[in-house]
Amino acid sequence: QFSLGLSLPPNGSMWLRFVVILLLLLPHQSSEQEMNFTLPGQLALFLDQIGCVHRLHAISIVNSRDSISADYLDGLHRQLRANGSMHFQLLPKMTATDANARVRFSELQDEDSLYVVFARDSRDPVIQLQAERARGRRYSKTLFLLQKVEPLPALEEFFKLLWQLQFRSALVVVAQRFFYQMDPYPKLRIKRLSHYDLMEIFPPPNSRNLNGYELHLPVQLDVPNTFWSQDTLNHQWRLDGAGGVMLNQLMAHLNVSLKVYPLSVNGSQWMNMPAIIELIASNRIELSVHLYDTMQTSKRVDYSYPVHLETRCFMIPKDNEISRTLYVLLPFQWSVWLSVLLTLLVVHFLGVRRFVPDSQLWALLGVPGCRLSGCYQHHIRRTVSCYLVLFGICLIYQLYSTKLISFLTVTLSHKLASSLEEILRLPYPILAQPLDVQHIVGSFGHAEEFDRMFSLTDAQTFARRRLNMEPGYIYPISRLRWKFYNRQQRSLKTKLFYLSSLCHGTFAYQFQLRIDSHFKDPLHRFSLHVQEAGLTNVWLESCYYSARRLGYIREFTTAEELLKDVRPLALNLMAPAFSLFMFGLLVSFFVFLVEIRPQSCCRKGSSNSSIH
Repeated sequence: QFSLGLSLPPNGSMWLRFVVILLLLLPHQSSEQEMNFTLPGQLALFLDQIGCVHRLHAISIVNSRDSISADYLDGLHRQLRANGSMHFQLLPKMTATDANARVRFSELQDEDSLYVVFARDSRDPVIQLQAERARGRRYSKTLFLLQKVEPLPALEEFFKLLWQLQFRSALVVVAQRFFYQMDPYPKLRIKRLSHYDLMEIFPPPNSRNLNGYELHLPVQLDVPNTFWSQDTLNHQWRLDGAGGVMLNQLMAHLNVSLKVYPLSVNGSQWMNMPAIIELIASNRIELSVHLYDTMQTSKRVDYSYPVHLETRCFMIPKDNEISRTLYVLLPFQWSVWLSVLLTLLVVHFLGVRRFVPDSQLWALLGVPGCRLSGCYQHHIRRTVSCYLVLFGICLIYQLYSTKLISFLTVTLSHKLASSLEEILRLPYPILAQPLDVQHIVGSFGHAEEFDRMFSLTDAQTFARRRLNMEPGYIYPISRLRWKFYNRQQRSLKTKLFYLSSLCHGTFAYQFQLRIDSHFKDPLHRFSLHVQEAGLTNVWLESCYYSARRLGYIREFTTAEELLKDVRPLALNLMAPAFSLFMFGLLVSFFVFLVEIRPQSCCRKGSSNSSIH
């Protein structure tokens, strides 16, 4: 059973203001004082002085069973409200708590609060309870009072735990008279205090210079945000990528010695975010170097301020090129082709046979076997009709040839799929991860239709295929990544993929950190400067050439790839016309056989009659 105490800020009386000003003007008269909390009045006076000097707004008192006597605790509360001059003059509200309660101090108090924790020893469960309740406030001033005397190795482990829990502004009092604080930069050191200065008794939670603090972090492949290279001279690993460059700049600004090393998970070095989260949550690393689009947050870690906010769209294969064998039929629509054919039939059977006998029309067109005999000897109406039909045919031929030549100068393609219904009709499966499935179906619905299209895979296979732009799949992708990947196909005349206009969600690109990490605030401020200066676009540009030089990406500009894109004219271009021509010859041959047979029969009959 644990108990929690909370006080509200003072009422701001004139006498209290006078005391605060006096303390601030005369710091040397109160800065060197003996450190002994044997009596509750001594602790109450110390807390009152801390509250006045640092202008704290509230105090929280937590104790575990048998960590402090009830008389001492009652005396402390009475002293804190002894008179109107006390900074914490209101009686703290005592609230019974247990390990399952979920109320956090950040929901009740601001960061200018003082936390007092009574514990039996350095392994008291109340330490973890305080860490859970103080999430978001662990960097606030915290006073740990351990009842039992601890040996130096136990104290070292205790301060290591406090640093892992990020109680950066912690003061530890052992047996009410031994005072300790820590200095984590560049390495964790414990300092024992014989006297205290009110302004410096609690270590500052943040520092602009970390004095060469060493940071060892794993890195995995996540182009374009994170990748690495190895220095040829000293064989040290160097962090690269848009997120990697940003982290390098920040650590250089904070005077941090950053050392990275490649991390393999199950034999793969591709990005595995659950493994990174596990490393941070288990206190094996302090933060992640990966600027990753957060699709699902974890309560076991903290996240940086969003560097980008991006939607996710679809990277769709651009396999919409019209076959060149169909170019012969494309100048006219099917309705025009049918109209022309119907017109020719009508003119031939109704007009030509009436006004232009003996196939004068085909003779004018130069069809072999047709004889132009006596065209001008016929009536003037027949002659005019003949030339009008010829003019119409020539006009249609000129329109057709002009359109066909213009088509041959470009690459024709079908309309790109842009709507949800058009994407659902595409023959390609959607390569996705389980989280992608949840967000896509949650945004667009159509669960049954999408279920037939999804092809689930692991994160490593998904990232590798999407980066290499392997055809045959539709890939969910953010606009930021698409800008980077699209540069690989900028030299191709016919692009391999295009980005759909159908997008969903808003996802933040963030770094992953230890809870209440001392890098969170500096990274927040640095992210704002990066956004204001537009440095991300500059870093993406430079990282593209670095990734191409290191072999992480490739540009589709080789001779073989260009030959696939720029093709010479082939015989199959005229395949439809040749097929149509052969079909016409075959029909003409059968018609010829049908027409010549009656004539031969007539000649044979006439010859027989002449003999008789």
